[in-house]
Amino acid sequence: MENEKLINELKAKHGKIYTVTVPLDEDDSEKVAVIYLKKPDKATRSMVTKFATNSAFDKAVEAALKNLYVGGDSLELILKNDDALVACEEVIAEMLTVQKATLKKN
Repeated sequence: MENEKLINELKAKHGKIYTVTVPLDEDDSEKVAVIYLKKPDKATRSMVTKFATNSAFDKAVEAALKNLYVGGDSLELILKNDDALVACEEVIAEMLTVQKATLKKN
């Protein structure tokens, strides 16, 4: 119930909110960090794309997390854990995927 209240407060302030659960220890599935990320804006997309284009995927994920993080467990739990950071790659990629427009010739 407390998480729901926090999520509603974050939604009111930032709009769309994503809940991300990140494993912190591959040997203990109970050790996770739960963070809340806001929807990426144009500046964040541009910065992350620039890092990713230069094959600096770790920097791209780290930059995205730092810019999109709005609450939850400490972000440092993820940033200081290489496995946790890598686990976030797919989530960040999914968040940055934009809807495609359609073109119809009339």
